[in-house]
Amino acid sequence: MIAIEYLYVGIILLLIGGIGKIIYDYKYTIYTWFKKQKIKIFPVNFNIVFSLDFEEGLNSGQYFKQIKNNFQQVLDDTGLSKSLKIIDFSDIKKFNNKKEAEDFRSKKGVDLIIWGNFSKDGLKEKGKLISEMNLNFTYGHPDDKSGKLGAMILLDIGSRVAQKKYWKIFEDNSLNDIKIISDNIFDLSMYIVGLTLKIYGRIEESVNLFERLLSRLQNKKDDFANHAIFHLIDCYSLIVFNSGVIKKDFQKGEDFCRKIIKFDKNSLFAISNLATFQYKTGQKGDAEKNVDLMLRLYPKHSLTEVDVAFIRILQKNYDNAFKHYENLIRMKNINFNPFEVVEFLDNEYKNTKEPALLYGSGILSYYWGDKKIGKDDLRLFVKKSNDAHYRKMRRKARKLIKL
Repeated sequence: MIAIEYLYVGIILLLIGGIGKIIYDYKYTIYTWFKKQKIKIFPVNFNIVFSLDFEEGLNSGQYFKQIKNNFQQVLDDTGLSKSLKIIDFSDIKKFNNKKEAEDFRSKKGVDLIIWGNFSKDGLKEKGKLISEMNLNFTYGHPDDKSGKLGAMILLDIGSRVAQKKYWKIFEDNSLNDIKIISDNIFDLSMYIVGLTLKIYGRIEESVNLFERLLSRLQNKKDDFANHAIFHLIDCYSLIVFNSGVIKKDFQKGEDFCRKIIKFDKNSLFAISNLATFQYKTGQKGDAEKNVDLMLRLYPKHSLTEVDVAFIRILQKNYDNAFKHYENLIRMKNINFNPFEVVEFLDNEYKNTKEPALLYGSGILSYYWGDKKIGKDDLRLFVKKSNDAHYRKMRRKARKLIKL
């Protein structure tokens, strides 16, 4: 079904939370870029390295020990301890600035470094003993020639760090404060790992991590869950494209469309592709229902017009299909790839021998592609059809053939 073409419009996905869009014109470049990535930054186990300056035996030392214990416990609870490992370099390596941390990360193959220091022990705030952490997160990420991709990644993660930036431990409330800080470090670490995996094209691994993070955040009723949802929808969309469209795994494509709909029930991207996969797997009734839903939710969208026209042809409601093609012709811009739609319709004609599919491919080629090919399809349509059922289509086809 033509709905599959909206997949390419779906490449206008926000790769970075809340920042920027990837332009439709670059959809093939983007997909190729993902396919060509040679991922060297991620070993089998993603290593999270701590390197903090603290005073052994005093409050800061005890606090840091408990933070690491809490972090490990959460890894165990979320089932991630086999794929993510904590390494403490605090006793062998300290970092004075970002460049030192990045150089070390790159040279040693470390994936995420959490580094910084505790304030001096014995300090007070409003008469209460306090320790405050100064934390930095250093991680590997790809970039483009302009440097814009890297800048967007840094801005995205920087805004999330600011959202979770509570690093104070009051001695008389240390147990609770340590719990908050441990949670913040874990949530940010998982977010950074998940985002970086996604940007490097490790989509299904990113999904696994974001889904586990989301479950944890939702259990805590933490609004940070919205950021995980955003990236999950993005990852699900990329899987729909790669598995459902490119690899023709229609069942998997359907499954991930439903995952998107769980978060966004009115997603045109998900509904249109779900209809496609249902049609391809013989669920024609359900496909028709989803196309009708598109018509109710997005009646003025070009994708809706071309999908409804296709369904009406299958239903042998040729006058209604003609009306939707006329609506499409009046639109100046279309939000799908007409060449791929033509290919789809040609293949369906070979399978069904339904002449109206030739009319559809002819119209699309004539107005948005090669007029000669369009006229050829329209001539074949006139030859294969009859006036009794296709009167309006035949009249239009003859007019265009003469032009």
